[in-house]
Amino acid sequence: MRIAFIAPFGLQPKGTVSARMLPLAHALADRGHRVRVVIPPWDDPAARPGSARFGASKSKVEVITLPLPEHAPKAVSLTAGLVKHALRQGTDIVHVFKPVGYSGLAAIVLSALGVPWVLDVDDWEGPGGWVDVNLYSPAEKLAISIMDAVLPRMAGTVTVASRTLQARTWGFGLSRHRVFYLPNGVSAYRYGAWSAMSATRTTGARSQPLSAGRPSILLYTRFAEFPYQWPLEVLRLVLAHHPTARLLVVGEGFFDEEHRLYSEATRTGIHRHIDITGRVSEQDLPAYLSSADVCIYPMEDNLINRAKSPVKLLEVMLLGVPVVAHRVGEVGEFVGDAGVLVRPADLPGMAIAVSDLLRDPARRQALGERARRRVWSRFNWQDLCAVAEAAYQQRAKWRGAGA
Repeated sequence: MRIAFIAPFGLQPKGTVSARMLPLAHALADRGHRVRVVIPPWDDPAARPGSARFGASKSKVEVITLPLPEHAPKAVSLTAGLVKHALRQGTDIVHVFKPVGYSGLAAIVLSALGVPWVLDVDDWEGPGGWVDVNLYSPAEKLAISIMDAVLPRMAGTVTVASRTLQARTWGFGLSRHRVFYLPNGVSAYRYGAWSAMSATRTTGARSQPLSAGRPSILLYTRFAEFPYQWPLEVLRLVLAHHPTARLLVVGEGFFDEEHRLYSEATRTGIHRHIDITGRVSEQDLPAYLSSADVCIYPMEDNLINRAKSPVKLLEVMLLGVPVVAHRVGEVGEFVGDAGVLVRPADLPGMAIAVSDLLRDPARRQALGERARRRVWSRFNWQDLCAVAEAAYQQRAKWRGAGA
């Protein structure tokens, strides 16, 4: 099958293209499909335009990065470029990622041209979701809200990244057999080099770039899922039982939350128990993540978080780091019995679970190994890509029925 993926934005700084689209594209290519990914890098102006092929010799994926138009109207130029390259050299089906922005506009054009396409939804974009959080103009908010509600109906066949989005799409009137649950996953293509690091943890050893032998609690985050004060409260409660513990913060927030966290920690006198790395290169990331004894994954219970399919959580789990997480949305689906789940917003419960794990190395190791096995066995793109294939087949049947 000749498949084209239309991306909503660039490879950086957001994660949909690199963490969802490319691994799925490579898994489909491994099964014999020809896959092309077309990217409008409006948020990644440093990206070099052109075409490149990535992957193993027999399963390469073509990635086309469009040039940014020098003159307005940018929307017309980028939308036209997405459609043109998606349909180049013949395409059996187009998979459009996100129902908003340039990819959403491209989907409308595809419908007008009578081209079969499938929609992928991985976030709650409309009212109650990102449209209420991001700094959009009133006109942009209206357009996003309309597209978010209308495009799933236009597509007729939709892949969704979470159970929450699955139920929401059913609510738009799509029958259950046209909505396909396709959570995020991991793959050897992206994480093969991490295998040795996870194997090291199963033998009882761990990397120590910052730990210096102290009990280490990992917070791997962009600070979008919870108030920045929450990890400080968990740390404060843990310190009552483990006075040498430290909080390792890997990542940075969209609005300077990591510095606000450190300022608050300084005010309360626990800043000496906090290390903040900022953004870490992908090459160094596994060493930092695997250095921790336990990871906390706080999540506020809201529509955006319920709709998420959190790749960061999967990354920690595949490295064999035991997780204590709030049971919100896909978190429970991902963690299962391979970690500790606590009620949403329950910070004392999270701190108790962390303290208990820090006292029990054998349980930490057992949970970490169970987490690693769970991720590879249940959230592997090599298996998940069969869901996308089923969606394409369903779309073909729907088209053949005259829809």
